[in-house]
Amino acid sequence: MSVLITFDLDNTLWDVAPVIMRAEYAMESWFEERFPGFSQQYSLSAREALKQKVLAENPAMSPNLTALRLSIYRLALKQFGLPSEEANLVAEAALAHFCEWRQKVDLYPHVVDVLEELHQDYSLAVITNGNADVYHPYVGLGQYFDFAVRADQVGIAKPSVDLFSFAAKTAGVDLTQLIHIGDHPIDDVFGASNAGARSVWFNRHGAQRWGDEWGGRSNAEVHSLLELPTVIRSLML
Repeated sequence: MSVLITFDLDNTLWDVAPVIMRAEYAMESWFEERFPGFSQQYSLSAREALKQKVLAENPAMSPNLTALRLSIYRLALKQFGLPSEEANLVAEAALAHFCEWRQKVDLYPHVVDVLEELHQDYSLAVITNGNADVYHPYVGLGQYFDFAVRADQVGIAKPSVDLFSFAAKTAGVDLTQLIHIGDHPIDDVFGASNAGARSVWFNRHGAQRWGDEWGGRSNAEVHSLLELPTVIRSLML
């Protein structure tokens, strides 16, 4: 029977914190070159306040990080004094610049080797709440994945059962034949288990202890991606 192995991306295949930090620095420079004083007026804390305002007015935007960022840029630019039409155009250009930097990830060790091995025996896909594009040349992993399910594109986010069901349906497999790998105890482990799929908790270096408040535990736990092929084979027995 076919088996689908799905991967989370951020903090599973790479560390997302430095990626976002670099992208935010790049955006500060981008805005400052065009609108001196903008970056100082709309610091991260100021943009967080705008984020809460946008979400208060449109809670359904929460899973769509791409649309949310665009709305924040648009609102900030309007408040900065740009006419609506110009603010919309500049916000879209800014978002494109951010998205380019968003893809400049540094893969964890052994990612390519492990995906190469798993790709030989299983169908692989992505289920992510982030807006990283696994097919972007900067990421360079597109050849290993049959498809990607992104929360910002489908309008729902993990741990929703619907996201895992969507992936299983896309692959033409039953949820019981889906094994999801991710770092997040709720979004990845609970989400997959609640959907009727299996999960592998990527607890890098064994740094975390499982919290009972997180819900049902994963079917397996790995501290290094190198453990995945053996663990997945054991889940197939």
